[in-house]
Amino acid sequence: MEVRKEGVYLELGGGERKRVGFEYLPDLGIHSYMIEKGVDERTDLVFFKFLCASAIVEGDLEEGLVFVNIKPTTITKYTTDVVQFVRENLILEVQRDMVSREILKKIRDFAESKGATLSVDDYGLEGSTKERVEILQPAYVKVKLPPSEERFDFVLWAFEEIKKASPGSQVVVKEVESEEDLSKLTSFGINLWQGKLERKLALTRKL
Repeated sequence: MEVRKEGVYLELGGGERKRVGFEYLPDLGIHSYMIEKGVDERTDLVFFKFLCASAIVEGDLEEGLVFVNIKPTTITKYTTDVVQFVRENLILEVQRDMVSREILKKIRDFAESKGATLSVDDYGLEGSTKERVEILQPAYVKVKLPPSEERFDFVLWAFEEIKKASPGSQVVVKEVESEEDLSKLTSFGINLWQGKLERKLALTRKL
């Protein structure tokens, strides 16, 4: 298994930006579809531990944030294993699996007692709801920029709902592909992003 890293960037204005961290993802090659289809908690824990260990070895946790996806039930089922990797800059990105309020409250209690930092993934899609954000009060909430013509209406709606549910949460928009996307997002007050634009900007040396 290999690691794929996608930068997370902060727009500073005037075309200036700073990479504040990475999202670490397992690169399984042709088997990457497994991630999309979902895995059981034990397999998810293996991925989580491998990605966290890689971030520690590569030193990225010392330089900035590292977001690592994890199933909510992996956190509650394997708490002892998960807590071993809690670090100041490690962000537990809670996947959008549908779970009960009780499980979400256990995750919130875990984060508060162990000093873990949470992120909620894919807000507005199935399983990633306003209630989840209200309960977890995460430091970050990620929103996927959809390909539809109404994509910015969706992002603006999500941004406003997130701020109502958890005013302290920072919104990160995923799947950003163009400078035009960035310009629209910053006009909403959203300055954190990740996506394919990273590679385009790297090729033109704008990062």
